[in-house]
This record gives sequence, C-alpha cells and structure tokens, in this order.
Amino acid sequence: MKKIYKSVLVVLAAATLTSCGNSWLDESPSNGADTEVAIDNYAKALNALYGVYDGLQGSSSRNEYYGARMLYYGDVRADDMQSSTGTRTVPLYEMRYTASNAPGIWDIPYNVIRRANSLLDAIEKGKVADGKEADLADMKGQCLTVRALAHFDLCRIYGKPYQMDNGVSYGVPIITKPVNPYDGEGLYPSRNSVKEVYDQVISDLTAAIPLLKTAQTKENGYINQGAAKALLSRVYLYKGDNQQALAVAKEVIASGSYELWATDEYVSGWSKPGSKEMIFEIVNKGTDDWVDRESIGYLMAEDGYSDMVLTKKFVDELNSDPNDIRIGVTLAAVKAANIKLYGTNRVYLNKFPGRSGDVRVNNIPALRISEIYLNAAEAAFKLGDNATAVEYLNPIVLRANPKATPVAAGDVTLERILLERAKELVGEGHRFFDAMRNNQTVVRYTSAADQGWQLNLTEASRKFDNTYFRTILPIPVKEIDSNYVIAEQQNPGY
Repeated sequence: MKKIYKSVLVVLAAATLTSCGNSWLDESPSNGADTEVAIDNYAKALNALYGVYDGLQGSSSRNEYYGARMLYYGDVRADDMQSSTGTRTVPLYEMRYTASNAPGIWDIPYNVIRRANSLLDAIEKGKVADGKEADLADMKGQCLTVRALAHFDLCRIYGKPYQMDNGVSYGVPIITKPVNPYDGEGLYPSRNSVKEVYDQVISDLTAAIPLLKTAQTKENGYINQGAAKALLSRVYLYKGDNQQALAVAKEVIASGSYELWATDEYVSGWSKPGSKEMIFEIVNKGTDDWVDRESIGYLMAEDGYSDMVLTKKFVDELNSDPNDIRIGVTLAAVKAANIKLYGTNRVYLNKFPGRSGDVRVNNIPALRISEIYLNAAEAAFKLGDNATAVEYLNPIVLRANPKATPVAAGDVTLERILLERAKELVGEGHRFFDAMRNNQTVVRYTSAADQGWQLNLTEASRKFDNTYFRTILPIPVKEIDSNYVIAEQQNPGY
C-alpha cells in the first residue's frame, strides 16, 4: 500500500487481517468492500465491526500492530527490555535505521481507521435500517474509540511528545471519512499537527462514551464506556492535562467494574482471559488466524524466538524487593547457551504464557486497571496533590508486596511513581513513551561496567532523550514517494 488512501481503501483479503479463531470469523468480512454496497443491514454491520477489531492485532505475516510490534516498540527502545540475539526487535532497539529501512507501524493502523470509517459512514447514512437504535449507537461508539486509539498510536510513534512544543509540530494525517478514489478528495492528505491529532482523538472519545454500553456490561474483546474512559485518561496524561487525566481515571476506578488482582492472583492472572484486571483485551482464541510465531508471546519466550529479554538494570530494580510478586512473571534461562549469557538472572518475561500449552495463543492487554491507578497517581502528583497520588500508588505497591512500607505523601516523587509504573507495566509497551513524554533521559549503559547483557550499541543509542531524532520514526518512504504533499513533511533528521 503506497498511499494512505490505499490503506484507507484497499480491499484486504480476510486471511490478511482477521481476528483469531472466534465468532468474529463466522461470516466473511464485509468491511473490505465499498461501504455503499456492502454494509446495508445489521448482520453485515456487525460483521464489519468484527473486522474493525480484527485489524488491531495484525497477522502471522504482518505483526505491525498489537500482535507484537506496538508492544515491543514501547519496550525495547527504552531501558527495561532489550533485544537479545534475535532479529525482529533489533532495528527498533539499536536505532540505527534510516528513512529507507526503518521498521514501520503505519499501514495497519490506517487500515483499522479505514474499517472504522466505513462502518461509521454506513451507520450515519442510515444504511443499517434494520438495526436497533441502541445497538447502532453502541457500534458507533466502538468504532470511534478504535479510530481514536489508532490515531493516538500513530501520533505518538511519528510525532513528538505533545509537551515538547504544545503540539505544534507535525503529527500524522487525520482520516475521519471514507475516501472516494474517483472524486480525488482526500487522496493526498497532509500531516496534521500533534495538537490537531490529540484534539480529534479526544473528540472521538468524548463522543463515544455516552453511546457505549456502561462499564458494568463488560464483554471480553469489546469496548465499553470503561475502556473508552481508560484510553481517554491515558491520552490526557500524555497531553499533560493532568486535571482531566485524574478525573477520568477516578471515574474508571470508582465504577467498580474492574479490580486489581489480589497478590496471590497476580502470576496466574496472566493466563486467564477476561479477568477482572483487564479493561480491554484484543482477543486471540485459536489458531485458524493469528500472529503465530510473530506474536509477542513467542518473541518473548525462551522456547520461542527468545528475541527480547529484560535488561540487567531492570532485573536488579525488580530484585531490590525479593518479595515483589511481579518477580513471579519472570523466568530464568534453561538452555545452556542462554544460561551462559544470563546466568541465573530471570530475564524472560512471562506475561504471555499462552493457552493449552501454546505460547503463541495469548490475549493482548491493551488497557488494564493497574495502568489507570498509576495514571491517577502521576496526574495527582503533577497537580501537587501528594495525598491523592499515594492513595492510587500504594494499592499497586502493596499488591506487589503486602508487607512493603507504603509510600508516604511527603516522600512521593515522580521518579518513584515512574519506577512503579515501569515495574508494573513492563512488556506492555509503555516504558519508552513514559520516558519520552516525561522528558527523561534513557540510559541503556555508559560503559562496559554497566553494560550487562546489552548488545553493542552506537553512542547515540546508549543514552538519549526526546531530542534525539530517532526517537520518532520517519514517515515511510513509500508514503513519501507516493504523496507529493507529505513528501515535504518528513520528520527532521531523515
């Protein structure tokens, strides 16, 4: 797909981006066809909705979204996880790429946006006349939320953190309607500013929330009000609107629809889909269509590709409290070659243990309640409300170790909150973004003495902050070559 409009319009075969062995596949997806023809009744609209969710994961040949790349993008580019001797995560980890060979997360999110826009267009034009008003409203809310997620992800990958310049720099093109290739409108979109993308994301989410089913009606794999609010809390936090981030996080927590795992549930919870901790998971039930060996679970597993591991720095941080239950989702090497590399250190993250003995089959946690507690803690601290900050931080601290000393309001710092956030959310795609949006310097290593088992890196990728140009990806060359408008809007340094 050489242009965004192709990402928005091209008909992908059902086998390319389908959901993962569940009822979403019971009918042939209709979301790839012309909206005016394909989505003309509720059954087809429901099938198109399944297709909207389908695209979030990717496929065994293209893991460029939540199947793997979106998660490892947010981890191996920082300081808590790293590539090992594999190949898949190495380019993003080493940060040696140029515009012509950089890994991308572009086509698939825009294809997800295309699918959402096609269904929204059919609903808004009254093409789904046999659908109940409440069902169509809920469907619209789900599409708006997924569209917001995809735009937000694209913007934080290809645009600078909002707070670097209050969003005035280039973000990504905003696509909110199907593009007609015959009338030419929208075929060559320009990049919108980061602020404009955030405004659109917030607009979509605030419009979606009243349309969606309440958080009390949780259906695993589907978005409800709780999921939309959880995402909105994340967006506000990234934007630096801490008042709103805290307020929305409080709403999600106060709903009572989601609960932190108890300490003794934490390790086993990762193998149980649809648990009380999860707000929104991308569902993977079987092997008829999946990300297979390109999945995040297979990339992390020693018996898989063993492509990414925890860093020595992070292992030491986690081991600083030997009673931290989160150590239980890490594993030491068992193969001789890996023992030689890592010794007895627990370097393999086991948050994606698989089901029925198959590490390739995992649900992907996109939003969980632990993050929302940490959002609330960070936002409250930045507002100068330390008492509220520890009110939401300590449940995470004490769940990890009930005998730990609670963090006192007078002792809490941003660094303490971000450390807890790193320990809790490792492997879920957050650490790199957290460092960049908070203007932190990422230090992988400074010399052989603290290199641990980090691979040999260039000086620029050993230690950097958000001013390093490779912390945002280049717009893909095929997009630059095909869109004369965006050709003048490449990211600096490329």
